[in-house]
Amino acid sequence: MKGLMMKYLMINCREATMLMAKKEERQVSFFDKMKLSLHISLCSLCKRFEKQTLKIAKESRQVQADEKMSVYGKEKIERIIDDFSS
Repeated sequence: MKGLMMKYLMINCREATMLMAKKEERQVSFFDKMKLSLHISLCSLCKRFEKQTLKIAKESRQVQADEKMSVYGKEKIERIIDDFSS
């Protein structure tokens, strides 16, 4: 039973990335959220990727609200991406 449950709950990094993208659009089922949470709890690379994408999405929504990105805004986003890359 435990092995069968793990078979249905375990996903690979590619599937996790796709679910993260879908989650940003709010089209993820409860079961998919569970699978993604389990994967992220076990995979440090996907955890980092999720943090990066959430930060970029947050910043891009702010830019869209401002309608025009200033030089300062571009530099801020570049610094955020650089901080997460290292």
